Amino acid sequence: MEKVSTPEDDDDRSIHSVETFILERIFADRKSEDSTTDISDLMESIDTKMSPLFDQAIEDLISQGLIQSSDGENYQITFDGVTELENRKKEAIPL
Repeated sequence: MEKVSTPEDDDDRSIHSVETFILERIFADRKSEDSTTDISDLMESIDTKMSPLFDQAIEDLISQGLIQSSDGENYQITFDGVTELENRKKEAIPL
């Protein structure tokens, strides 16, 4: 029996994709434990189709403790964020 995708499933996958992109970018920009990534750099590098989900993805990542920011502009990936990124790279999400 074929599984039918609902709009909510698509939204969840899209948010997950944006979150993963953000984690990857912040991780790649990390040169030391104190390195941060400016939010405007992240916003400029995201696909325009995904930009409406950007704010929600940032909020979700913060609430999950995967990224942090002391000023709301510059973000760092946390230890849990690095672990989550590694897990996401291991598991493929079906489209």
